[in-house]
Amino acid sequence: MKSLLVFSIQFAVISSLLSAAEPLPLSKSYWKDDAFLKSFNGSYRINARIEPAVTTEERGLLVSIQTMMASGDRKGALAKLKSSSLIKTSPAVAFNAGNIQFELGEMESAAEYYQQALKVFPSFRRAHRNLGFVYARSEDWDKAMPSFEEALKLGDQDGSTYGQLAYGRMQKNQYASALQAYRLAQVTQPESIDWKAGIAQCLQHLQRNEEALALIEEVITARPDEVSYYLLQSSIQLSMDKVDDAMANLELVRRMGKLDADNHLLLANLHLRSGSSKLARPVMMAALEMEEKPPLTSALNVLEFTTQTQDWKLAREFADAMVKAWPEVKDVKLANKQKRLSALIDIDSAENPERGAATLAELIKNDPLDAASLILLARYRVTEKRNQEAEMLLQQAARIEGSEYEARVELAKLHVSGNRYEEALKQLDLALKIRPSEAVTSYRNAIEKLAEAAQ
Repeated sequence: MKSLLVFSIQFAVISSLLSAAEPLPLSKSYWKDDAFLKSFNGSYRINARIEPAVTTEERGLLVSIQTMMASGDRKGALAKLKSSSLIKTSPAVAFNAGNIQFELGEMESAAEYYQQALKVFPSFRRAHRNLGFVYARSEDWDKAMPSFEEALKLGDQDGSTYGQLAYGRMQKNQYASALQAYRLAQVTQPESIDWKAGIAQCLQHLQRNEEALALIEEVITARPDEVSYYLLQSSIQLSMDKVDDAMANLELVRRMGKLDADNHLLLANLHLRSGSSKLARPVMMAALEMEEKPPLTSALNVLEFTTQTQDWKLAREFADAMVKAWPEVKDVKLANKQKRLSALIDIDSAENPERGAATLAELIKNDPLDAASLILLARYRVTEKRNQEAEMLLQQAARIEGSEYEARVELAKLHVSGNRYEEALKQLDLALKIRPSEAVTSYRNAIEKLAEAAQ
C-alpha cells in the first residue's frame, strides 16, 4: 500500500524540474541581426506624412550629422545634436538623439529623449516603438508592451514591433495572443529565427506539440549552437512522452558543456525514471559541483525521487553531497525537508534507524504540525511494535490540513494489522471522501471481505 501514497511523485518531480516553460531568451545576436538593424536604422528617416513636420533649421541640423553617422562617429553626432537649442524643442532632433543613445547602449538616456519627443508630439509612432525597444532590452515588459501597442495603433506594421510584442505577451503567459503576434512578425521578417522559435514555444503551450516539434527542428538546423532551442526541444519531447529523445537531447547539450545545473538534475531524474542509477549518479553529482548551483528545491526533489527508487546507496551519497554543497540552509522549510529525507534514508535503508527516528522526533518537537514527519515516525513505530504511539501520531497528522488522506490510509493499514477491520473501513471511507482512488477502493473491498470472514 505504500505505493498508493507516492505513485505520482516521479511525474511531479519531472514537472517541477522542467524549466522550458520560461519564455526563450532572445538570441544574443538579436539586436545585431540584419532584420532588426534594417528596421531600427530605417527609423532615422523622416516620415513627414504621419510624423512631426521638420523645419528647415531642424532638417539642416540632421543633414549636418549624416557624414559623422556614415563614418561611425556616433558620439560626435550626438554631441552636435546636444549642443543645439533644438534638442529641447524639436521632437525630431530629440528622437534622433535617442536613437544614437540606443546604439551606444545608453538605454536610460535614450528613453529620456524618446519621452521628450513624445511630450512634444504624442502621436510620434517611431518614438513609441523605439521606446518599447529600450524597455525590451531592459526586460521591463510592463512598460515595453504599451509602447509597442501604441505604435501599432498608430499604424506600425514592422516585424520587430510585432515580434517584441509577442515576446512580451509570452512573459505574461498570453500564449494565443503571442502566437498571433509572432505570426504577424513573420509577415515582414519571415527568416527571423527568434520569431520561429517563439512560435514553436507558443504551440507547445497550446498543446500543439507535433507542430511545435517540427518547427523547432527547423530552428535548430538554422542555429545549431543555441542551447535554449535544444532545451525547448527536450521540453516538447517530454510533453509528448518521448523520454528517450529528450534524454539524448539533454545529453548532447551536456557534452557541449552548456547544460546548466538545474537541467543536469532533470537529466539525472530522467535516468532514474528509466531505471538507470548508474547513468544518473555522475550527472547528479556534477550538478552540485557546478559553480552556479541548482536551486535547493530542485536538488531536494531529485533526492526525494531517489528515495522512491529505494537506491539507498545513491540516496545517501547524494544527501551527503547536498550537505557539503549547502552547509547552511536558512529556509527553515527546506532545511526540515532535507533532514526529513535524510531520516527516511536512515530508517528505510536500515543504515541507522534510531538516528532517523530521533531526527523525526526532533522535527516534530520543533513543529507539531509537521505532518510528513509524523507519518514517517508512525511508520517506524509500527516496525517497533509500538502501535499505540503510531496511532497517536497518525491521529495527530490526520488533523492537519493537506495530510488527512495519507494519514487515514496509514491508520487503516495499522488497524488491519491489529485485525480491527471495521475501524480500518471507517478510515478508508474518510480517505475516499477526500480523494477518490481506484487502488484505495480495491484495498477497501479486500478489507471488507476480511471483515465479513472474521464475523
